[in-house]
Amino acid sequence: MNQLLTNTRLALYVDSRILQELATDDNTDGTISSSTTITAAILRAGEEVASAATRSNTYSTVDLDTLAAANNGMLEGLVSDLALCFLFERRGGDVPEVVKAKASRAQASLSDLRDGKRVFANDTNRAAGLPSVAVIAVQARGNLGMVSDSSFFPYRKDRTA
Repeated sequence: MNQLLTNTRLALYVDSRILQELATDDNTDGTISSSTTITAAILRAGEEVASAATRSNTYSTVDLDTLAAANNGMLEGLVSDLALCFLFERRGGDVPEVVKAKASRAQASLSDLRDGKRVFANDTNRAAGLPSVAVIAVQARGNLGMVSDSSFFPYRKDRTA
């Protein structure tokens, strides 16, 4: 899986002055585009999103890479909110309440995404959140040995003897 958000695109969602401060561990401002610290936070946030999105087989990592290449706003927002929280947590101090609220909203969205209550807005996979139905042919039904095949349940005519 590729990085779902670039360092420079993160600066569209988070104040660049904050990112420059969080990019280094010394008292100087870092460079956002080349900061390995920011890249690591974005990768970790991307893994969180991928974990939730691929949990129910609604999306694959290839789908997420496609959404990232298309600059999907929901995906970028989730990754940026989580990455910002990871950057603050990395410092070991108190995380600002605004950042905690963003991370809480992102986690709620990830839960909804994992459960199929939400899907990423894209034109190619509109039915991504719909449940899939598997139909078992009558010919195969008699050979499955299901719990309903026990003598407790009455005989059905759709079963093979």
